[in-house]
Parts: sequence; C-alpha cells; structure tokens
Amino acid sequence: APRWRAAPPRPEPAVCRKPAEGQAFGFYERNAMTEYWDLLDQNRNPLGMLHRRGDPLPAGARHLCVEVITLCRGRMLTTRRHPQKHNGGFWEVTTGSALAGETSRAAAVRELYEETGIRAKEQDLLLFDRLMTPRIFSDTYLLILPERPVVTLQSTETVDYAWLTPAEMLERCRRGLVIGHLAERFACYCSRLNEFIPEEGTP
Repeated sequence: APRWRAAPPRPEPAVCRKPAEGQAFGFYERNAMTEYWDLLDQNRNPLGMLHRRGDPLPAGARHLCVEVITLCRGRMLTTRRHPQKHNGGFWEVTTGSALAGETSRAAAVRELYEETGIRAKEQDLLLFDRLMTPRIFSDTYLLILPERPVVTLQSTETVDYAWLTPAEMLERCRRGLVIGHLAERFACYCSRLNEFIPEEGTP
C-alpha cells in the first residue's frame, strides 16, 4: 500500500475563520455556495474545525485533497484547466478538495463526475499514492475502465481533454505543459502506470 511521502515545505499562513452560526448548510453556504473543508492535524486526525475555502489555513493544519487518474486501454484522461483559473491553461488529472463531512473516496467520485461527467463507484477506485505537504494530505486514486466513456467537461473548470499514454503525459511534463505539483511526481507515476497497461494482443 502507498506510504506517506513528504513534499518540500511551503510557507503557510496562521489565521482560521469559522462560518458564522447557521451560515453553513451541508457542504456549502446556503447562498454563496462557498466550500468548507474539515481541518486535520499532522497525523490526519480531525481537528473538529470547519475551514472556508479561500481563508488562510492555521499553522499546522491541513485539509484533504484527492486526485483520480482514469486509465482506459493504455491511455489516461487529462484535462486542461480553464484559463481564468489559478494555473490556467495547464494540463492535469481530476483533482479537488474533499468537502466537510466527505470521505476521501466519496470526494474522488464527486470530483470525477463534476469535472468529466464520468460516474464511478467508490469500490472501483484503487489507492495509487498518498502525499503529505505542510498544507494538505493528497490521496491519488486509479480508475481503470474497459471502454472509453463520454467525457462532459465542466465549463468553469476545464476547456479541453485528451487521452494520453503515460509516455505522452511525461513528455508534456518535460515541456512545462502540466500543472507543477503533478509534473513533479509524474516521472515516478509513469513507470507504475505502465504496470496496469496490458501488452499488445492481450484481451
């Protein structure tokens, strides 16, 4: 099973704001649809605090992020970020933050559907990697599909998609076309993904 890997430290702010009483409704504020996250300590234990996206994280606190690598017949699904988003124009795989009350797998299923229109079941996700940084825990899952699904992009998030072999994705990383945090790890991912690709002629 994947083990925690520490990433290079990043500076983090030290202020946290909670939603006002009655302001939070489910995962989002009732009107503004603002996301809330559960905060975790360095051992991934809940701190019992809600954190509003966009507010500075308190020192030592982390939140949970997920990634999904969708693999079909030797090619992985990649999407291009909307140019108006942070890191706009870069290529990536399905990525997002777990909302308050969500498990890691539930967040991965939701993000995959929101960004690509692909429906998956939690039990179909294979835990591929885990990463810890000073700000996040990140769980990366692998979804292997027998047939290419119809991809429906989320217009505010992504503007294009491509099915790439791991080698093609690695080349895009080398050309600086892939979002930084994924590009840094993909050299390691590339060889591991090839283990899930059947040889030619294999049914």
